[in-house]
Amino acid sequence: MYFLGLNITGPNTSACLLNEKGIIAFAEEERFTRVKLAKDQFPINSIKYVLSEAGIELSEVAEIAIGWDYSKYPEEMQTFYRERMWHQDKDEFSKIIEQLNLLQKSPKYLLPVIKVILWRSGLGGAIPPINFYSHHKSHAASAAFLSPTKKTLNFVIDGSGEELATSVWIQDKGQLELVNSTKLPNSIGYFYAAMTEFLGFSVFTGEGKVMGMAPYGKPNLEYRKKLSQFLTFSNDNYVTDSSYVYFGTRSTSLRHTDKLGKLLDRNPRLPESPFEQDDYDLAFEVQRLLEVTVSKLFQESFEQYGIKDFTISGGVAMNCKMNGELSRLPFCDSLFVPPASNDAGVALGSALINAQERGLDARKIGSTFTPYLGPGFNRSQILSALNDAKLTNFKELNDEELLQLASEQLYAGKIIGWFQGRMEVGSRALGNRSILANPKMAEMKDKINKEVKRREAFRPFAPSILSEDAHNWVDFSNQSNPELTHKWMLQAAFVHSGAEEKIPAVTHVDLSVRPQLVSSDDNFLFWSLLKKFGNLSGVPILLNTSLNVRGEPIIRTPEEAIRCFFSHGLDSIFIGSFVISKNHV
Repeated sequence: MYFLGLNITGPNTSACLLNEKGIIAFAEEERFTRVKLAKDQFPINSIKYVLSEAGIELSEVAEIAIGWDYSKYPEEMQTFYRERMWHQDKDEFSKIIEQLNLLQKSPKYLLPVIKVILWRSGLGGAIPPINFYSHHKSHAASAAFLSPTKKTLNFVIDGSGEELATSVWIQDKGQLELVNSTKLPNSIGYFYAAMTEFLGFSVFTGEGKVMGMAPYGKPNLEYRKKLSQFLTFSNDNYVTDSSYVYFGTRSTSLRHTDKLGKLLDRNPRLPESPFEQDDYDLAFEVQRLLEVTVSKLFQESFEQYGIKDFTISGGVAMNCKMNGELSRLPFCDSLFVPPASNDAGVALGSALINAQERGLDARKIGSTFTPYLGPGFNRSQILSALNDAKLTNFKELNDEELLQLASEQLYAGKIIGWFQGRMEVGSRALGNRSILANPKMAEMKDKINKEVKRREAFRPFAPSILSEDAHNWVDFSNQSNPELTHKWMLQAAFVHSGAEEKIPAVTHVDLSVRPQLVSSDDNFLFWSLLKKFGNLSGVPILLNTSLNVRGEPIIRTPEEAIRCFFSHGLDSIFIGSFVISKNHV
């Protein structure tokens, strides 16, 4: 019995297919359309992919699960908007957005659109029953049912899911219970989104840049005092002043009102303009306030429910610096963050809930999760792409030769592309669609940012580390199972004293790293490369960043990998068993 989970609107549209044996395939639409985030793009390519991976037709799917409860539109949400989102200074823009939401998310509008899209894409005929699930419950399921811990306290923090902005769930023996929630207009996610646009970045992609800027800033008590008027903690919960987000004139951003500039007594940063120290200081205080607020939420929930094993999902869970702080809280035994903690993850979560409702064991299915659930390409497909590009300067190698050449090039200071196996799901490259470099060379950070990724100089890079050697490099104090919780680059930690001098290219200015602990069971080929490089260099670590450039989704196909290789500053690229070099192989 197959279940197809979908995220069909908003950012990170996606599809996931599973059955009683496990998770079969999971993909994000942006990887097919090449439009970052694929916002509001129906995931038709992702659907076709996951069905093809199972070798089935859409009609063979038992039910379709969608990770947003559209059944609440327009009636229940119309009442919510009227009662909770009223304000005397509410502007016409906000009113129009609400009306569009009510119309476009109404099943009376949405279901005919879905049927037409499926038919025109060649997937028409008998459409399986479609079920709508709470966005936050879908997020919670995508974490709780993947975590090996039997009982967990599960946080969902994002902009909003229907009317919810934050929710807390207890998972016990596979059952999810909502125990606390915060509704709009109070939203930590919208606070951070507003500050992201204020600092000159775009929402959904720029939040990570704010996080990366923060360590370059210094404490600013004036900003701290002012930001506390925007987001504050009161009566065991947080409160946001929504007049900075929703209600009032908007001249510089659709994510915040002009009142925010008056509060901070400065203009928003213009996109692509130079950075001032004041920008870094503001980012520091924004990140600090996020960490303090969510830490208090964790503490309140721990004191109320006594559960020490946490999960977190939702867009805010992509903030690895915050996650690192949470994992070091004295009462936190473990913090599990799924790689697709953004909205792509609700495709998986909703499918797991649907399967559970039909009598299947969602935790057993979730235990089969791996991030490598995207498209892969065989030797014939890769060779065809090389020949179609009329390339002649490539060689085919066996695994041992491939690993030896790659490790030697990395040791010599070459920047390589690494395209292997099935693609990762989530925002992090985890060794199958990666750009790799020598972490011992301090100049690599600036070189890759400038010549390859073509992005801001302050952006850090993550280290991939042999799991068995990670304790020698990274401080995992007070963490019971770092081999599990640090598998996917979603929690920051600090290097041991002196390690920053040995791996400067992957150590951030505050001595933090965002490690990926790689085991032989998770990714044998990548683990083997790390081991080979470690034997050669004395450091079982590689700088690992996604195989793409600024503004692009991660590379999916061999053709895209070839284009990226020749148009950016890579020295070599390893695609399956083939290696291409701009000089001599």
